Amino acid sequence: MLYCPQCRIQIRGVKERCVLCGNTLSMLDPDKGKEEVFPVISPAYERHLAIRILVFISFAAVVASFAIRMIFPTDVNWPLFVVFGLVSMWLSLVVIVRKSHNIPKTIMWQVTVVTLLSILWDWQTGWRGWSINYLMPIIYVSAELVMYITARIMKLSIRDYITYAMLDGLFGILPVIFILFGWVQVLYPSVICIAVSVIFLAGIFIFQGEDIKNEWNKRMHI
Repeated sequence: MLYCPQCRIQIRGVKERCVLCGNTLSMLDPDKGKEEVFPVISPAYERHLAIRILVFISFAAVVASFAIRMIFPTDVNWPLFVVFGLVSMWLSLVVIVRKSHNIPKTIMWQVTVVTLLSILWDWQTGWRGWSINYLMPIIYVSAELVMYITARIMKLSIRDYITYAMLDGLFGILPVIFILFGWVQVLYPSVICIAVSVIFLAGIFIFQGEDIKNEWNKRMHI
């Protein structure tokens, strides 16, 4: 057991300094205090069904994209964008699950940073439009999938993610602006992104509308 001579209290766990005064602790009982009071528990999401489903969907999407391009050849090797998007989604999912503190906020920061970096990179390389034609729609749809899967795996409460989920859905509707102003040359990624985002937002309001209302009333002190 650890002991603080300044506060005259005993402290359990593995600590170097007193949590109250910051004074150096001394060992009162050598047989105790070698283990943390709250041991590290390994996460139990590795075998979660949602992970297996997401792996299957990712594999199917890659195979289908290459098969479709072989049947309908195009100058743009768009299946590679599918691969890069899925890789980014999986990397984000791994980082988010491992760093589980405020997961939805982490997702939104990733979406914002990657969006800005992709636009900057596209602009610096002569602006070919790949950032708004392909990458941004893929990022937004991937973020929505990651947000939903993470919330289910980590069993987050509605108040932990609803605000960021709605913001993520609104991000996914941004390609409407690109289409209206004629900024995109390839429509289908933006159209798919908009459709998925509208369905995503509709699902939130239809299935969790009451929870959203209650959470809004709590935050507004109504």
